[in-house]
Amino acid sequence: MTFKYNTNQLTGNRVPVIIEGARSPFVRSFGVLGDCDALELYSRTIDGLIRKTDAPVEAYEEIICGVVTPQVKNTNVARDTILNLGLPHHIHGYTLNRMCTSSLETIGNAVKNVMTGHARMILAGGVDVLSDVPITYTKDARKSLLRLNKAKTTGEKASAMGSFIPKALAPKAPGITEPLTGMTMGEHAEVMAKLNGISRRDQDAFSVLSHQRAAAAQESGIFRKEIIPVWPSPGFTSCIDKDNIIRPDSSMESLGQLRPAFDRKYGTITAGNASSLTDGAAAVIIADEAHAKSLGLKPKAKIRDVVFVGVNPYEQLLIGPALTIPMILMRNKLGITDIDLFEIHEAFAAQVLSCLRSMESADFCSRHLGLSSAFGAIPEDKINVNGGAIAIGHPFGATGARLVLSMTNELEKRSAKFGVIAICAAGGMSGAMLIERI
Repeated sequence: MTFKYNTNQLTGNRVPVIIEGARSPFVRSFGVLGDCDALELYSRTIDGLIRKTDAPVEAYEEIICGVVTPQVKNTNVARDTILNLGLPHHIHGYTLNRMCTSSLETIGNAVKNVMTGHARMILAGGVDVLSDVPITYTKDARKSLLRLNKAKTTGEKASAMGSFIPKALAPKAPGITEPLTGMTMGEHAEVMAKLNGISRRDQDAFSVLSHQRAAAAQESGIFRKEIIPVWPSPGFTSCIDKDNIIRPDSSMESLGQLRPAFDRKYGTITAGNASSLTDGAAAVIIADEAHAKSLGLKPKAKIRDVVFVGVNPYEQLLIGPALTIPMILMRNKLGITDIDLFEIHEAFAAQVLSCLRSMESADFCSRHLGLSSAFGAIPEDKINVNGGAIAIGHPFGATGARLVLSMTNELEKRSAKFGVIAICAAGGMSGAMLIERI
């Protein structure tokens, strides 16, 4: 298929569908993928996804990538992936950062492009390699180093070095904090646990269930349908083909021995009931339904709607799913009973449980949604049926795409109709997506 730049309006029915998806193994940071970077891991995932699908490579018009951890060398990971893989140059690529909703946003953007007729075949996803967090220096150190770099004569170089203060070279340790509140995500989750009366026992029980479900999915081969094996650099001698954070032996007893991680004296959040630092990538193919069928592709599901909102970060930073789930259902004249499966991002057990409890609160729903009663309770057996980020891991930029991929496959496996995905994010943001199996 020879590509020619299309100067006419694109054909199709403008119905956005999911064709296929893939992800790398999700692994604990500073481990087996510790020498990879975001470009390498996203390139391998996109390459695997393209090979997994029968679409001609020239049919792709755009690649979008969500990345939360700043990339110094490859600031536009999406476009660099196109060039790195030797894909056709006409494919446009851009990278965005919407914190933990990043790859849900990339998929949402792909959906909008299809709906407006601006594109017909898009690869959308995200990546984060938290093993490769850039280390920054103080402003004084940066000024001195830039001055030294600009110095041309021996005298200018000597002057620049003479004015340098050695202690300024001390690197600034990376941290996951809200710049305006000054609190970490875990500290915000502690606030939510206290406001909503979420006990340590409730959090640990939720986390054990996440690990049990993920272990069962891994054992039964469900995740093998998603994962593209990776041979890590620089040796390329071993194959990583499964997630390595899942703990099949997780129990209330083992989690109960862990000490609070953020509020050492009164806290309830531990390393056991929170998601781990993770390396991973994920992506899906979003296409115009009619165009995909013309290429001989079989769509798996339609994306019916997507919604993004902000919340007050000073109150409950991660409460967004308690708003976006009701919003997306009411917008589509659906209720909880109409939905077969829910995927709610597990940043912390306390955060998920706070969102669920808030949707069951008449006061919360009245204040924030204008409802006269509680929105309702989501049955436990519909939520994160194959485990969530507490067990599988959470590479910030990739989680949204993993949820879309997992949801699509599970709806297909169960011959179910509707699925809802909801994610909270730093900055007081949230996104939700409604998927319908074809």
